[in-house]
Amino acid sequence: MPYIVGHPIKRPGDFYGRSQQTRRFFEIIGGTQAQSVSILGLRRAGKTSFLQYVAHQEVMARFLPDPDNYIMVYVDMSTCKTPTDFYHRLLVRLKIALGEGEPVNLWKEGEPGRISMYDVEVLLCHYPQKRIVLLLDEFDHLKTAAFDQDFLTELRAMTSVLDYEMACVTSSYWDLYQLGTHIGLPPTSPFYNIFYPTPIYMSGFEYGDAEALIKEPAERVGIIVTHDDVQQILQLSGSLPFFIQATAAKWLQEKRKKVEPNPAKIGSHMIAVMSPYFAQWWRYFSPCERDLLLALARKDRIDKLPYTDIELSEAARRLLNYGLLVRWGEGFRMNGSIIGFWIRLHAGKIVLNGRNGTTNILQQDLVNPVQLRQSLVNYFDLEELRTLCFDLGVDFDELKGSGKGAKARELVQYWQHQGDLTPLVEAIRQQRGTLIDLPLPEK
Repeated sequence: MPYIVGHPIKRPGDFYGRSQQTRRFFEIIGGTQAQSVSILGLRRAGKTSFLQYVAHQEVMARFLPDPDNYIMVYVDMSTCKTPTDFYHRLLVRLKIALGEGEPVNLWKEGEPGRISMYDVEVLLCHYPQKRIVLLLDEFDHLKTAAFDQDFLTELRAMTSVLDYEMACVTSSYWDLYQLGTHIGLPPTSPFYNIFYPTPIYMSGFEYGDAEALIKEPAERVGIIVTHDDVQQILQLSGSLPFFIQATAAKWLQEKRKKVEPNPAKIGSHMIAVMSPYFAQWWRYFSPCERDLLLALARKDRIDKLPYTDIELSEAARRLLNYGLLVRWGEGFRMNGSIIGFWIRLHAGKIVLNGRNGTTNILQQDLVNPVQLRQSLVNYFDLEELRTLCFDLGVDFDELKGSGKGAKARELVQYWQHQGDLTPLVEAIRQQRGTLIDLPLPEK
């Protein structure tokens, strides 16, 4: 299949869109003095792919007059449990990027538990002519790991040293003020001052970029995608690249089998596959954002919602920036029918849990898990279970046990832990049709 679905894009030739964000990124970090910047987007919006794209030498050469003077260092913050762990990883990557030794040897040197910000600074002071840009992906991880306000204060301190030049690029869903507040950093902290005033959002694609993302990879493998194909795929997926690629991949599977793609059937499949991502997003939306999305999904009047015009305007602005809404005349509409249908199906099953606004999807009214496990055992062999897991985006080999019964049990438990068995029910229905009577939650 010609589409890269899930994994970050590694080759610039496979990267589509984001031209405006790319230009802005290099304007900020390539000015007279490098500035730090925050990149914001939903999970699966392409933040990691963007960071790896702008760090590629070929791309840097297109946008920077002196690319050899820049050192881009990527660090996945979700792999760092403590600030000491972060500094160790950063020091290793810096030494590799600066050519101070072979990677194999570097991993063996020093004790990670003793490395601090000062070890990094000692190295950087030897390279005052280089502009160091830290690409800190999954910056939200600071909320769950052993990081505190001192860590953010140290990051700011490193960008302010005169003996070398360094900027930070953070990638997250939460904005920096929310993250800082969570770990105890006061809103008046000078940490926020080092960042460009407005973040770069990974929003939805423009139509031309979305069309190219669908057509060009397919045509490289000899599949002709018509204008009507593009229209129907985008009507389902919306304009966020991950969902475009996932929907287009399913669409082209049908075309390769010489079958006319059925939008309703493909839409049902995609709702089941994408449900974990939608549920994850939903947990982090504010009450106003959730109510606005639900009203738009149901095509209700938003002026009847119990919020001020300012609150609704701010919620709409964020949802537009994150690519969940698109402008439609003088108002807005959902960005894709898949997410709209998911909201209509599940919003009534969702309750707020606690003062922080997190949510859980209730399990009542869903199919009995015992019945679901038994259906998997009765109607699927082991290879068919493997295929079902692939369609759902679940790693079959990561499920405990080796027999069909064990795999079926673990698959049901996996979706129970996700908080919603509906995607599994939908997937089984698509594979076995009316042979299995599995009820869905009432709408």
